[in-house]
Amino acid sequence: MDDIAFCHLGDLGHMLDEDAVQQISDVDILFIPVGGNYTIDSANAWVVIDSIKPRVVVPMHYKFGGLSLPISEVDSFLLKSSIRILHVGNEMDIEREDLPDDLEIWVFTL
Repeated sequence: MDDIAFCHLGDLGHMLDEDAVQQISDVDILFIPVGGNYTIDSANAWVVIDSIKPRVVVPMHYKFGGLSLPISEVDSFLLKSSIRILHVGNEMDIEREDLPDDLEIWVFTL
C-alpha cells in the first residue's frame, strides 16, 4: 500500500520454513503475534523477525488489561531486545520516507 510492504502474520502458531520466508520476501512493517500459547511466543517471534528482516515490528496477540487468556504480556517480548521501542498511539499516518533505516518496534495503544 502506497509503496509500503505490510505483512500480518495473524494467529501464526508455528515457525516459518525457508520457503515461506522467501515467499513473504521484502517487508517494511511486520505484524507478529508474541503472546504464546495460541500463537508463537516472544522467543520464537524473534526468530521469525530475524528471518524476515522487516524495518518495523508491531507486536500483537498479547495479554493486556483485564484479559484473562493464558498468554504473555507484551513486556515479555520487549525485554528480549535492545531495539528502539516507540509507543505510537492507536492510529497513525505512515509515509515511506518516515520508515526507519534500523529496525524499530512500534507498540500501539489499545
